[in-house]
Amino acid sequence: MTDQALAVIEKANALLEEENSFLQEGNVPAVMALLKRKEAVLAQLNDLTIHCRKASEDPEKPCCSEELPLASEKLNRTIENNRALLQQAMIAQKHIVQLLTSSLSPPGNKTHYCKNGSYNAPRSSTGNAYRKNI
Repeated sequence: MTDQALAVIEKANALLEEENSFLQEGNVPAVMALLKRKEAVLAQLNDLTIHCRKASEDPEKPCCSEELPLASEKLNRTIENNRALLQQAMIAQKHIVQLLTSSLSPPGNKTHYCKNGSYNAPRSSTGNAYRKNI
């Protein structure tokens, strides 16, 4: 059971390291392409159940393999790095959206172009002129 757990932990770690490298490069489409695989691996990781029993003859010996705690620590570090990189990517995306939306003209500043691209001169309604025909 610990060999299977170790394999799943290493698989998750490798996938997160790949995602981290894409995040560091700013390659958002590559990160998005990993999403299905990431969900599947994290579901496997979530379903892991590890049963360890200490041998009664050697109480100092760890109950599981020695690689399992090391792999878990490595995965935790990779997850923390991933969390920080995802946070940075979200901040960058939010900043880009703010830049794009701030460059748009406010709703009150409508242009005088029609849907077909022609220009309608603004109409001034500052006063009314009356003409009397006699």
